[in-house]
Amino acid sequence: MLASQPCLRNALGMRVAVIYLGRRGPGGPISLELARRLSGKAETFAVVSTQADHYSLWQRSGLQLISTSTFSSDSRAGLSLLSQGKLKSLAASIAEKRPDVIVYAMVHPWTPFLQRFLRRIPHVITVHDAEPHPGLKHFASSLWERISARRASRCVVLSPKFVATMERRGIPRERIDVIPHGIFSFYGTQPNERKMDPTTKSILFFGRITAYKGLDVLLQAFQRISRLRQDVRLDVVGAGDLKPYSRLLESVPNVHIVNRWVDDAEVAPFFQQATLAVLPYTTASQSGVIPLAATFRVPVIATTVGALPEQIQSGETGLLVKPNSVDELADAMETLLNRPELAARLGENLSKVTSETGDWDSIADSYLESCKKALTPEG
Repeated sequence: MLASQPCLRNALGMRVAVIYLGRRGPGGPISLELARRLSGKAETFAVVSTQADHYSLWQRSGLQLISTSTFSSDSRAGLSLLSQGKLKSLAASIAEKRPDVIVYAMVHPWTPFLQRFLRRIPHVITVHDAEPHPGLKHFASSLWERISARRASRCVVLSPKFVATMERRGIPRERIDVIPHGIFSFYGTQPNERKMDPTTKSILFFGRITAYKGLDVLLQAFQRISRLRQDVRLDVVGAGDLKPYSRLLESVPNVHIVNRWVDDAEVAPFFQQATLAVLPYTTASQSGVIPLAATFRVPVIATTVGALPEQIQSGETGLLVKPNSVDELADAMETLLNRPELAARLGENLSKVTSETGDWDSIADSYLESCKKALTPEG
């Protein structure tokens, strides 16, 4: 066994390990912000992949780090699991620092193996997608989360909606904590800056392009709008396969496409220029695009799937429409395009509410409570 039973300390003396082994996506800044805020409340060190896009931010954070090489592409993820010696060595390095609790901020293919090697140290798992999205890759990610959740001392979900989902997976209610999505912090700009073109309105679709994101519905809705007005542009920004949408893209005017991974330094201008952001998802858990839009006070139109209705209160912090409804989506977009005062109010309200619910100090306090529960026999 690599890890001995940790001694129980008081809250101020608790030593917490935050593990983030991802490469890309919002998980990096989310995990870093959590680790930074925890470090102001408890002794904290972090375990991070040198392949992470945000690795330089981790290095400059002032946190104690254990750095490890993971893998550089999805195709190498499975091969990396064959290096059990490497995983054991990483677990031993973590155990040497004698953490009282381990927080896995994002589940990773290595997580279940590290849990096994470090099983005598209580640990808290954050489950970001309690309900898997369609597709093999999403199914694999959900499988890692299911295995990790069953082994965890405590599970964190981002919405009360998914407590019952975790219970159906065999996780007792008393081992589940609800801690909301935090607001984004690391995009190298002043969020209050808006740089909208007065002559052109921009509708923004941002994020990885996969089937459940509903891009086809958005294109059909935008096609209706583009027939009536020429001053509106649709920005489709994100990596993913556009072939399923090629016919629609050929027939819809004023669509600007950035079909690649967008680095953090490039994110801000898309939101600063956006009149509104649209999330036409057909399924969802919750969305990191919403707190990102909130950072820049961009009004959001989203669908009534997953926990999106908890992130957006229709008419107060955005607008909600039924999934797969071209007409409802087009009507909602026209409403915000034609009523700029309403769009501005919704964006301001979203920013205010998300700043309150996504306050990182409060989130860190909630994680510490989860950690303390994990340390107790009844936790």
